[in-house]
Amino acid sequence: MARILVVDPEHDVRALIADLLADAGHEVHCAAHGAEALAQLERSDFDLVLSDLTLPAIEGIGLYWEIARRWPLLVSRLVYVTGTIDAGSTDYRILLDEDIPRVIKPFLPEHLLNVVARTLRR
Repeated sequence: MARILVVDPEHDVRALIADLLADAGHEVHCAAHGAEALAQLERSDFDLVLSDLTLPAIEGIGLYWEIARRWPLLVSRLVYVTGTIDAGSTDYRILLDEDIPRVIKPFLPEHLLNVVARTLRR
């Protein structure tokens, strides 16, 4: 299956997502913040990145721009999993304008897995 990087500051959320993806047959790696995610991306190739939008060190939307700049082929396989999204915010407009897939917390496991499968087909 796919090599997936999960980026979320909350350990329990990272573990839940990692377990769901591993149970679906994916190889999963985790990072607690954007800087750690970038370090892992520099060391290894990933097929997909699942990231919270609110991160310490590098904000989630900043992670998007950094991935777009450094790994342009991977940016189409970035999914935001977030519980904090303001429909009037700049970040939300960027998500829409750039057609970035997103999953809103709390989520059903099947929904997350469906979004991952669709995004991997991009």
